[in-house]
Amino acid sequence: MKTLAYSIFTAAGITLAGGVQAQQDYPNKPVRIVYPFAAGGGGDLVSRTLAAELGRDLKETFIIDNRTGGNGNIGTDIVARANPDGYTLLVTTNATIVINPQLFKKVVTYDPVKDFSPISLVASQPFVLVLHPSVPVKTVPELIALAKAKPGTLNYGSSGSGGGAHLAGEMLKTFAHIDITHIPFKGSNPALIALTGGQIQFMFVAALAAMPLVEQGRLRAIAVSTGKRSPALPTLPAVAEFPGLETFQSDLWYGFLAPAKTPQAIIDKLNAATRAAVQRAEVKNRIEPSGTVLIGNSPKEFGQIIRDDLARWGKVITSAKVTPEY
Repeated sequence: MKTLAYSIFTAAGITLAGGVQAQQDYPNKPVRIVYPFAAGGGGDLVSRTLAAELGRDLKETFIIDNRTGGNGNIGTDIVARANPDGYTLLVTTNATIVINPQLFKKVVTYDPVKDFSPISLVASQPFVLVLHPSVPVKTVPELIALAKAKPGTLNYGSSGSGGGAHLAGEMLKTFAHIDITHIPFKGSNPALIALTGGQIQFMFVAALAAMPLVEQGRLRAIAVSTGKRSPALPTLPAVAEFPGLETFQSDLWYGFLAPAKTPQAIIDKLNAATRAAVQRAEVKNRIEPSGTVLIGNSPKEFGQIIRDDLARWGKVITSAKVTPEY
C-alpha cells in the first residue's frame, strides 16, 4: 500500500510539475487567434498587428484565423469550446461578447462571461454622430430640442438592425426621451449615401467612415459616442458631456480573450505582452490615425467592462424592443 501511495503521489507530482513547466514554456508552438469577421477593415488590422507584436515578444508564431459567419458568433463559439491551453485565442468586438448574446438568444450558444477568460481590452473606436448639413443644429442639445419640437419627423440610419450604430441611436432616444425613427440599411456605406443625399437626417457611424465626409463638408459631426472625448478627435465633445446624458457610452471595442479555465500564468503572460504592444509608437502610428484608440488594461478591468456593458446594453435592447434578424 505504501508503494502504491508513493507511486500515485509521485505520478501526481510529475503531472503537476509538467503542467507548471508547460505554462512557463508557453508558447512553444504556433498560437491561433480567431478573428470572427472577414479580413480587411479596422478590426482585422488590430488583430493582425497584435499577432505580429505578440509573435515578436513571445518568440513564437501567432496566426490570425478569420472565421466568419453568424454575425461573428461562429468564430466566437469556436474559441469558447477550444481547449483552454492558450493555443486558441480570440480577438473580437463587443458585438459578439455583449450585444449578440442578448439580441440573438436563440442562436448564440456561448456565455460571454462563463465561457471566456478576459486577457485585455485592446482598442476602442468611437461612433461619430453626424448630420446632413441641412439639419439646423450644431450640438447634441440642439438636436434633442429639434426632435422634441418635431416628434416623429427625424430619421436616423444605421448599418443594420441590432448593430452598434443602431443601438447607439436607440440609447440616445431612450436617454433623451425623444421620438425618432430608425431606418436600417445593409451596411454603413448605403446608410452614408442616404445621409449625404438627405434621405435621412443623422446617424452614428464609425469614425473611420465618417470623418472623410465631414472633412469634405458633406456631413456635419457634432459629437462622439464614447464616455469622454476621443484623443483621435479631441475637438468633438462626447455625448456624455451634456446634461441628462452623463452615462451615455457607445463605442466599438476590440477585446482579447481566451477560453475559460485557461491557466492564469498564461493569461498574465499574454496580458503583459499585449499591454507592451499597444504602448509602442510604431503600433500607435499604424492604428490610431484611423480614429481607433489603443488601450490595454488588466484582465480584471476588462472583465468588469464586459459585465458593465452587458447590463447597459441589456437595458437598451429591452427598451428599444429590437427585433433580431436571424
